[in-house]
Amino acid sequence: MKMFQCFPFIKKSDDVGELSPLIFKEEELGNGEMVQARCSRCPQGDGAETESDLRSEPNSQQVTCQPHRQRCEINKVNCCIKYIMFLSNFMFTVLGYLLLAIGVWGLIDKESLNLDRISNLSTDPMLVFVVVGMVVGTVSFSGCVGALRENQCLLKFFTAGVLMLATAEIMVGILVYVLRDRIGGYLQNGMILGVQRYQDDPDLRFIVNEIQQGLKCCGVESYQDWQLNLYFNCSAPGVHACGAPASCCINPQENGMVINSQCGFGALHMEEVTAQDYIYLRGCMSRLTSWLTSNIGSIGTFGVILMVIQVLGLIFATKILSDIELIKAHW
Repeated sequence: MKMFQCFPFIKKSDDVGELSPLIFKEEELGNGEMVQARCSRCPQGDGAETESDLRSEPNSQQVTCQPHRQRCEINKVNCCIKYIMFLSNFMFTVLGYLLLAIGVWGLIDKESLNLDRISNLSTDPMLVFVVVGMVVGTVSFSGCVGALRENQCLLKFFTAGVLMLATAEIMVGILVYVLRDRIGGYLQNGMILGVQRYQDDPDLRFIVNEIQQGLKCCGVESYQDWQLNLYFNCSAPGVHACGAPASCCINPQENGMVINSQCGFGALHMEEVTAQDYIYLRGCMSRLTSWLTSNIGSIGTFGVILMVIQVLGLIFATKILSDIELIKAHW
C-alpha cells in the first residue's frame, strides 16, 4: 500500500499521518486519547496559553507548543503560496490540454494517423500542438493538484518537469543564437516546402495564407515561386495553372463580402506591370525577416516573462516541500 501513498486521491491509513500536513487537525497523543492541541490556534497577546499553562491543568497531556506555533507561522505564508500556485498552474493546465485537443482534432480531421500518411507525421504542424500541449498540461496538472493536496510526489514531479522545460528552453535559445546566421535559410526552406505542399496539407495552406495576407506578400522571393507548386505551375492541366492563391491578391474580396478564390488565376503569365494591379509581387521572405527583426524585443520579453513564471513555480514548489518536511520533522 505504501507505493500508492503518492496518489493524491487515495486516503492514507491512520498510521501514516494526516493527509495535508499544513492543515490543523486533532492529534492523537500519549495513550491514544484524542485531544485538541490548543497551541495550534496560534497564541497571540499576553493572555495566550503557554506550555506551562497547559502542563498545570489537571489531567492535561504534556503538549509542546513550539511545533504548533511554528506550524501556524508556516501555514500563514504557505496558504497564500499554495493557492497562487494552484490557480496559475490551473490556467496552464487548461491551456495545455486545449492545445492537445486542437492537435489531436487536427490529426484526426486530416486523417494523418492513417497508414498511408503516417510517413509525413513528423512534418505535420499539428504534432507540435500535441507534444507541447501534452507536456505543458501534464506538468501543470501535477503542480496544480500537488499544491492543492500538498502531495510531495506530484510536487517533486512538477519541479523536475519545470527544470527540464527550462533547460530545454535555454538550450533552444543557445542553439538559435549559435545558428542565427542559418535561421534565414531554414525559414526559406520551410516556406518553399509550404508552397510545394500548399494543396496537399491544410495546415501548411493555412499558415501560408496567414503569412501572405498578414505581410502582404506572395511566394518566397517573388510571386513566380508559385511555379514550384504542381497545381499552380503553368504546365499544370488544372484550372489553377499559371495562377496564385487568393491570399496573394491585393483585393481578394473585390469589394464584396465573399473572397473570390479565382482572383489570382492567370497571374503568373502576366507582365509585372499588369500583375501588380492584382497580386503582391514581393516575396514573403524579406518581409518575414523584417518583421522578426522589428519584433525581436517583444519576443525576448515574452521569453523572459515565461522564464520568470517557471522560476517562481520552482520557488513555490520548493517552499511547500520544505515546509512539509519541516512540519513532519517536528510533529
